[in-house]
Amino acid sequence: MATGKRFYWIKLKESFFDDDGPVDFMMAQPGGANYVVLYQMLCLKTINTEGKLSNQIGEVMIQYDIKKIQRICKYFSEDTVRVALNLYKSLGLIYEEANGTLVMANHHAMVGSETDWAAKKQRQRSGESALPPGDTSGDTDRDNVPIENRDKEIKILENIENRDKENTTLSADANETASREECPFSKIKALYHEICISFPKIISIDGNRRKAVAARWRAKKSLDVFRDLFRIAESSSFLKGQNSRNWSADFDWMMNPTNFSKILEHKYDDKGQPGSSGVLGALAQMYEEASND
Repeated sequence: MATGKRFYWIKLKESFFDDDGPVDFMMAQPGGANYVVLYQMLCLKTINTEGKLSNQIGEVMIQYDIKKIQRICKYFSEDTVRVALNLYKSLGLIYEEANGTLVMANHHAMVGSETDWAAKKQRQRSGESALPPGDTSGDTDRDNVPIENRDKEIKILENIENRDKENTTLSADANETASREECPFSKIKALYHEICISFPKIISIDGNRRKAVAARWRAKKSLDVFRDLFRIAESSSFLKGQNSRNWSADFDWMMNPTNFSKILEHKYDDKGQPGSSGVLGALAQMYEEASND
């Protein structure tokens, strides 16, 4: 019986283990398999925090440190966790926010989810049993239903499924069409390349990146906002990597709703820059000074 519970899984691209990739590099290190498994476990442990290695307790945000990660991923020693985190940072698999919170890079693209109801419907459409193997709950009296009634029920179910599938397809097509017509993806991409010359180039705006850009566009519907966003980011030394963590932002990071707003609010401006709150710029300087000590 479907309960509405949601199940999660890690989506690994076919290129995950490609030669000369970050995973291939980790596997080549002593104990490299541990680093790869730990990375996958951290992806799962941060499902409900959007990839952030932290935990919200009331109004307090608790950041994960090496000891905390070792406790929740109990198969690894603290030394293994310490070496792994340094590797992840060097390979761009995680980055550190200005407040010190570690975040799994591109986490949204690696985690998938589905309700047990959706899984049941999928099995019905493919002709399989709607229940997991060995589970006969809810269908124990099925064989006692008259054949003509069962056939009628099946026919009704097929009609409902076909109608839902048709409506879903039409809705998705309509949304995609509206998104293409309203959101000037190519112009936003061109603005980014024209202004953000210090940041990595992007090849295309598609998949989850397209959804993120469309969402930011629906909220603002102004190319001037994106132009301001890119100009502010380009003028931020901290976002361009001039910080003690040697971390720099990229297009996808800017399209995150929280980061998008913070950039426009000048939270990442250099300390003392006109119109800037300078808060995160000051934090960056503090990190630099602490590292030098």
